[in-house]
Amino acid sequence: MIVLKFGGTSVANSENISKTIAIVTNKSKEDKLAVVVSAFSGITDMLLLAGKTASAKDKNYKDIVSQIEKKHKDAIDELIPLSEQSEIIETINGHVNHLKTLLDGCYLLGELSNRTADIVAGFGELLSSQIIAVALKQKVSNSTF
Repeated sequence: MIVLKFGGTSVANSENISKTIAIVTNKSKEDKLAVVVSAFSGITDMLLLAGKTASAKDKNYKDIVSQIEKKHKDAIDELIPLSEQSEIIETINGHVNHLKTLLDGCYLLGELSNRTADIVAGFGELLSSQIIAVALKQKVSNSTF
């Protein structure tokens, strides 16, 4: 088994994600793979900024979350055929709603603990991996995700 790890630049935009998918597709013909992807480029910083903004009792954290959500939905539009989007959009909406709930708590409490910051930052990988898995599933036959 081969482990392939793709960092933020490799999944920075739909063009780079398509290149990543091509690499995985080619390698999957040779061996079994485990694929690890980072958050889309810049998303971890945006998530941490949203947490800090919320904990400072600044409602602009909601705008940051909207930007994060838009970037992921744009990737879905660019990578996944419209007929295949409903399930992944539902999944992403669920994760974004969870993120909003956590950030609303930071806003109400006026604090961002280290543990909460780690959880908030982890949403980047969670969101990107879900989208990339669906896009990849269309290209790799007999795949299990």
